[in-house]
Amino acid sequence: MPKKCPIALEFLASLQENLEIAKAKMQQATNRAKEYVDRKRSPRVSKEGDRFFLQVPTRSTSLSTGKCTKLSPRFCGPWKIVKKLSDVTYQLEVPPDCRVHPVFHFSKLRKYISKEDNLIEAIISLQETDSIDHSPYRILNQRQNLLRNYVIQEYLVAWR
Repeated sequence: MPKKCPIALEFLASLQENLEIAKAKMQQATNRAKEYVDRKRSPRVSKEGDRFFLQVPTRSTSLSTGKCTKLSPRFCGPWKIVKKLSDVTYQLEVPPDCRVHPVFHFSKLRKYISKEDNLIEAIISLQETDSIDHSPYRILNQRQNLLRNYVIQEYLVAWR
């Protein structure tokens, strides 16, 4: 049976120690990068029943609308979310003739905003106020700018 060499054991111990240090540094770098990314990332707020457009891959034949896939629409739908499988994956209610798998990553979805959501309930009335006088008081400065072959007159006006 071979004897254990103290130099080899020392080298192995230092190798294990350096490996643990490298793992800790990599974890710190990952956490720091995640912190920077999370500052700009908005939370994904969606629930079952919400409607989303699905991003169509550029060369997709299953979702293309014509012969030329380059001219196909970039998004199709809107389709409802059937189930939230995880924080980033959702199952959509796609028609059976679509021939695509119904589970998609959140990055491939775009929120559908219906026309009813864009309507303003109350009509905003604009009233003219007679208290503000919008007449010129005097001309403070003037200059001429040459734009291609045109001379443009500009005036700096003091208003009442």
